[in-house]
Amino acid sequence: MAVADSLRAAGCYDLAAVEYERCLFRPGTMADVRLALERKAHCQKAAGRYAQAAQTIGRYAQHPADYCQQGLCHYLAGNFSAAATSLDYARMLSERVGEDVLLLQVLTLNALQLYDSARAVATLLADTYRASTGDDIAPMLDSLFLLTPKLKSENIARWLSFVPGLGHYYAGEYGVGTAAFLLNAALLGFGVWQVFERCYLTAYVGGAGLLSATFPGAMRSAQHYVRKRNHRLTSAYNATFRDALLERF
Repeated sequence: MAVADSLRAAGCYDLAAVEYERCLFRPGTMADVRLALERKAHCQKAAGRYAQAAQTIGRYAQHPADYCQQGLCHYLAGNFSAAATSLDYARMLSERVGEDVLLLQVLTLNALQLYDSARAVATLLADTYRASTGDDIAPMLDSLFLLTPKLKSENIARWLSFVPGLGHYYAGEYGVGTAAFLLNAALLGFGVWQVFERCYLTAYVGGAGLLSATFPGAMRSAQHYVRKRNHRLTSAYNATFRDALLERF
């Protein structure tokens, strides 16, 4: 443990984490095991290895604060579903929910685009914050939730793409949509023209064959652009929400 502590103090977090793991194979009490794992998780967090830190915390998590820390690590690692699960455990194990758990849960639910659930938790956060500080943040939260982005449906984009390009227009990609429509229309027209010319092989290979590749490709492309648009909007909104909230805490 002394070797691991010295490595941690020197900023050699990866080596310290290995030494703390080595401590688990030596005789000791459960308190010693927990201490080694806690310090190993601290090293992993300091090194930016948040996913690994969450796994380490899971090896000793028993108390609400442990699950809150695990949720934070999952959140920082971008694993928002796992973060939501850890925070649910933290709330179940504690009759009195702290502001840190509620704050992190609001941010996590926003990241999952579960805005109605986030608003419900935010109401509880405002009540808890008002009781402890006397400051009312409910108006600020209400104004932030009014800015919730209007997301579009990938399924709608897919169905609209039965008319090539229409799904892209729905996603706001007008140039790509126009190109998709013209390409598929040209291939369809070429195939029909070759049929009238009785060039059936050319119609099948050059028209129907290429159209069978570009038509489903346009559908997948429209869904991709909707997914990309939703991600861009939610990322910008969540960053604004997070910055505004963290300024008050």
